[in-house]
Amino acid sequence: MKFQFPILLSVIMFIFVLQFAIRRARNKNDNADKKFWAREAEANNVRRKSLDDVEYIAVDMEKLPTSVLPGDELVSDCIKDVKELSEQKIINLTGFTNTDLKLKYGVANLTYLSECDNRYTILIQTLQKWSGYLWEKGLTDPSVQIMEYEVSIGSDAPSLYRRLASYYNKRGEKERIEELLEKVEAMNLLTTKPLIADLKDYLK
Repeated sequence: MKFQFPILLSVIMFIFVLQFAIRRARNKNDNADKKFWAREAEANNVRRKSLDDVEYIAVDMEKLPTSVLPGDELVSDCIKDVKELSEQKIINLTGFTNTDLKLKYGVANLTYLSECDNRYTILIQTLQKWSGYLWEKGLTDPSVQIMEYEVSIGSDAPSLYRRLASYYNKRGEKERIEELLEKVEAMNLLTTKPLIADLKDYLK
């Protein structure tokens, strides 16, 4: 019986601490929601702004191995898709939310910017498909050529950087891994933190 009071007190203290933690988390979420909706309301009132500072991606077909595996259906489809995309406006907006874009460029430009960013996504997906196919075929050099082009236009695909890092590591090209690491760190995205750790491991 003499142990019941301390146990009961411990249970009461645990419940109190738990309730306090729940209230605190709820308040933080409420504040975050209020800030988000306030920012969103502000963004929805921003008029069209200039797009002069937007960096468009000009696809350079000469930097891609278009002469490798002529007649292969998958390769031909990838080349065709990339060529079609090269004739359209492409923008890499990775890291920007719709709210960010509306605040910076105005509500009226959101649809246009989203379309340009969607083309960028399709471009990266097509290049990954192309490079992956060549890699599986044992055509390492042209595959790496495509992957390096992906890096040059700002892809943040973790698998891309890991494969390139592994390739450079086997060739003893540590300086190339350092270049990859610099690019990934410059992206400043939460999703790249595990990738940064992996790239650093290759440099040890």
